[in-house]
Order: sequence, then structure tokens, then C-alpha cells
Amino acid sequence: MAQIAVFDSGIGGTTILDRVRERAPWADLIYVADHVFGPYGERTLGEVRERTELLARYLASAGVAEIVIACNSASAAALNHLREALPEIVFVGMEPAVKPATELTTSGTIAVLATGATFQGELFRSLVGRHGGAVEVFEQACPGLAAAVEQGRPVGPLLDEYLAPVVSAGADVVVLGCTHYPLIRDEIEARLPEGTVVVDPSEAVARQVISVAHDRGLDLKGTASTTWWTTGLDPDRRDGRFWESIDIPILASAAIRVGSSTLSSSEGDITSMAVGAVVNAANSELVHGGGIALAIARAGGGTIDRESVAWIAAHGPLQHGVAALTSAGDMPSSYVIHVAGPIYREGQENEELLAAAVFGALDAATEIAVASVAMPAISAGIYGYPPDEATTVIAESAAEFLATEENPLRSVRLVGYDSAMTARFATALTSMIESG
Repeated sequence: MAQIAVFDSGIGGTTILDRVRERAPWADLIYVADHVFGPYGERTLGEVRERTELLARYLASAGVAEIVIACNSASAAALNHLREALPEIVFVGMEPAVKPATELTTSGTIAVLATGATFQGELFRSLVGRHGGAVEVFEQACPGLAAAVEQGRPVGPLLDEYLAPVVSAGADVVVLGCTHYPLIRDEIEARLPEGTVVVDPSEAVARQVISVAHDRGLDLKGTASTTWWTTGLDPDRRDGRFWESIDIPILASAAIRVGSSTLSSSEGDITSMAVGAVVNAANSELVHGGGIALAIARAGGGTIDRESVAWIAAHGPLQHGVAALTSAGDMPSSYVIHVAGPIYREGQENEELLAAAVFGALDAATEIAVASVAMPAISAGIYGYPPDEATTVIAESAAEFLATEENPLRSVRLVGYDSAMTARFATALTSMIESG
């Protein structure tokens, strides 16, 4: 596994990856584009901080030792926090190149182009306080610009709007404070007066990445591979790169890497999730009369009930550890996998029975070759299994299955129907990361 990961809300961080690759040609690198959540610059600092920590913990579970936060917004929101929360990981962040810009200016005015989130962060205020005292620092927020670059839309009208005040301010040095902006550097320079210096910090960041790796004794000798991960469900980005989807939904509260699969927790309506299969916490007769089972049956539009009756007629009552398979009817998923979790009783092997239900569901998913599964808190509702215990057994059983089985599963979502159940799943996953 690669020792260094570079991540951003989209493709902007590839400007950093390219410079790192030049300095470490044989290193194995991971690039993570958080397409499902980006662009970060249009979210609050709190949202970006939580999301960045979630991804950092995911990368830690994948064995990454050094993480490059190749996003100014994420660095502003989370860099200091991450260094405290995950001291075993080396973090290299982005900061607008205010210091070198102050050394280059002759007019006494520099401009920084960045997202609103970058300007809101303590990191930027600290930079200006330490290095900007002798010059005027003109802050130009550029809402929508990173998104336009990401989506390949024309940026000319936005640049005309954002660069006119920079020119009027008399700035002779312009700092690119978002990793997306070097991708349109030519268009930016074309709108600035001749002689204006444009500062891109990517080379300095790459030097720091390699320096820190050497200081930590990381072995960067590999096969010169670059692994491309996107949190988007569509890995075809039409950019010539081979992207792999790592399914970390917008509402995910925790995620870990297990083998080549992603195990996550998220809150939401399981019946509306676009996954290969949904797991139903069923009873032995497949009578979907309440709770999640009723919601799934209703969302299926009658098909699930009819096929469940047919399955029972053909096979008899559903046994522990066995899965019944029906189509998903009107739901976005393709299949419903029905398993009967235990009704919690003192004195019976509750944990073994619940683990068998999880393994049965994932075995069935493997047999039908789906890539993604959404699973609720089996037995933790009307069946009486204590929720803290149930979510731990489900999470650990899913991780054990993904770690030991050869299968096509790339994503297992553990879905809480409310924030409390979701938090329990997240606690179970986080505990697995911390225990190694």
C-alpha cells in the first residue's frame, strides 16, 4: 500500500500530486477526490473539518502514513485539528503563499485568490498576521470558480468578475490560494497587467512532502503506481484516469478500509439508496409487518411481498444464517436480501446468531455479485437486541467477512435509521481503527 496519500475535494490536488511525482518518481501514491462532498470552499468550516477527519481516518485504516491535504479550504478548516486528533499520521497542508508574495512585491500590494472558507480559517489569519504586516493583502473570494474548473465549464466570466478588483487594487503579485486555480493559470495571467507575478505554492508543498517523508523514514521505493479514488459512485470521470469508487456517502459518520472494500456508517432512508442490494431485517415467515421490513415492502410497491410469499412457499420458514433473495421492486437497488436476526434472549447464543445473519447476507451478496450493500441494525429494534451490542457485532462481523472472503463487494453501508443508531455504528468502526 502507498505510504503517501493526496486528497482534495476534486481534481485540484492533482497539481500537488504531479509535483510530488516529479520528486518521488518511484513512489506509490494514492489520490483521493471527494467528489460526492466537494467543492469544500462552498461548505462551512465545521462541515469541512468533520469530512476531512472522516477521510483522514479512512486513509489511516488503509495504512497510509503521510497525508497531504491538497486543498486550502480543508487545510484552513482542519489541519491543526487533525494533527492533534491523529498524531500517528504526518499531515502536510496547504497555505496561501503570503510570505513569498510579500518578498516579491514592489508595489506593496499583493492579492490572494481563494475560497471563502480559506479566508475564514485561523490558518489564513495567522499567515497575514505573521507575514503581511508590511504590505496590503487584498483578499478576493472566488465563489463558484473551483466548481467550474472541476466540471470543465467556462471560467472566463467568473475571472472577469473576480480579477477586475485585483487589478484596481494595484496588486503586482497574485497568490493562487486554491489548488484548482493552477489548472487555469493561463486564463488568470491573461487578465492581469503585464509583469504581474503569479505565485503557485505547489512546488514548495511537494518539497515539504518529500522532506517530511525522509524525516519519518518512510520507504518511498515502489512501483511508481498512482491509485485514483473517488467518493463519487460513478468512477468514469472521462479524464483518462482509472478511478475506483470508494463509497463514502455525504451523510457518512465513519468509514474504514477493509481489504479492497469500504465499510461505512451513515444515516438515511435505506429504501432510497442506490446500492446493489438492501438487507432486510426480516422475520422467519417473511411477513413484513413493521419497522424497516414494512418500509422496504412498501417502497418495493408490492413486488417484494409477492416474491417473499413465493420464497416461503418454495423453501419454508427462513432459518438463521440463511438468506432469502427477492427483487427490490420500485426501489433504486436491484435486490433485497432477507435475513432473520435473533430475537434477543438471555441464555442463547445471541452474538453467534446475529453474526450468522450478517455473514448470510454478505454471502448472498457475493453470490449475486453486487458491488454494494446497505445493511440496517439487524435485531436492534423490536427484536430486543441491545443497540450498542448489536451494532458492534454487525460492524465487526462485516469487517471480518470483508477481510477474509474473496468477493466482489466494494462497499458495505451500515445504515442507522436515526442519529443515535448511526452514532453507534460509527463508534464501532472508530474503535476498530483505534485498535488496529
